[in-house]
Amino acid sequence: MMTPRSRTHRSRYTVPITRERRRSSMRNLRIALIAIVVGLPFALGGCAAETPAPAAEEAAVDAAGPRDPFVGTYELIGRNVKDENGEYVPVEDFNSLGYITYSDRGYMAVNVMPLDREPFADGSNPTPEEVQVALQGYTGYYGPFSVHEDEDGGYLIHHRTGQINPGGEVDAKRYYDLVDDKLILTPASDTGMKHDANRQVVWQRLPDVELSEEAQRFLGHRELLYTTRYTVQDGEPVEDGERNESRAGSVILYTPTGHMMVHLMAREGRTPYAGDTPTPEESMAAYRTYGGYFGRFTVHEDADPIYVVHHQEGRSRPTTGVTDAERLYQLDGDVLRLGGRPSENEDGDLAGGHLYWELMPHREE
Repeated sequence: MMTPRSRTHRSRYTVPITRERRRSSMRNLRIALIAIVVGLPFALGGCAAETPAPAAEEAAVDAAGPRDPFVGTYELIGRNVKDENGEYVPVEDFNSLGYITYSDRGYMAVNVMPLDREPFADGSNPTPEEVQVALQGYTGYYGPFSVHEDEDGGYLIHHRTGQINPGGEVDAKRYYDLVDDKLILTPASDTGMKHDANRQVVWQRLPDVELSEEAQRFLGHRELLYTTRYTVQDGEPVEDGERNESRAGSVILYTPTGHMMVHLMAREGRTPYAGDTPTPEESMAAYRTYGGYFGRFTVHEDADPIYVVHHQEGRSRPTTGVTDAERLYQLDGDVLRLGGRPSENEDGDLAGGHLYWELMPHREE
């Protein structure tokens, strides 16, 4: 099991990219894609008059998809701010951990937290003041994403369908620069543009890892359908028949890089903060209706019963080190059932709960 390395370092990447350079890059990309599509008949058949085979046409269209350059999982490696000369410089004493992921089906998710968070004095019963401090610098949200361009360059829209901040921005505009294996996101300024923005977030693409065939079945973004409770009878879980949909629409995801995230959020009863900074009571309300964690995952398909381990590098509740959470699972088509190991309830019976997650459909670009 890998443990997270220290992230106390300066970002090494700033992006003094001019508007003309951005436009030039976009023109070059279009030219390259057109060349691929136009040249494909010659490569396949040697004759320009031939119509490409359907499979080749589909491959060319897929290659030109605007989402394709972003698909993957990235690790947060730094932040930049503008200095008095208008140049981006690394933030001093950067010390955060986080990942952002974009799927080929059109969904994204992000989790970021400071590495110096203090655990609660009583882990399961924090005070409102402790929660207020814990949420400072913690970012967690998820939803579809789309790719656009304007006079300031290319940008993404993160369409947040869920987030830890109950009244946060819904459509978050992020100008992008792709530099080698780095993704630099520049949040649009109050004017909605890039040229007068003043901060950047720097991400580094992570490589895919070798996964077993069973682990590959987990890959993708899934939406929570419902939860159930069960008791163990004759060695088998017997559900009570009641489906709880109070957190339906929450998201869990697994990526080819071996990472996972979960965003578990209540559908109702979340009230936006009255001001820019939440009060202790508002912080507690947001915390009680949202839970998130992220890290690597390991599938134990040879165990009896089979289970997956979520190696939690970070979570909405402050902890130290990596926490391993075992989840018994069952995969039935597009539906993944997860649940902790059963434990004895107040009646002396073994009991537990299940969460049912369904693979999310492909979104049109």
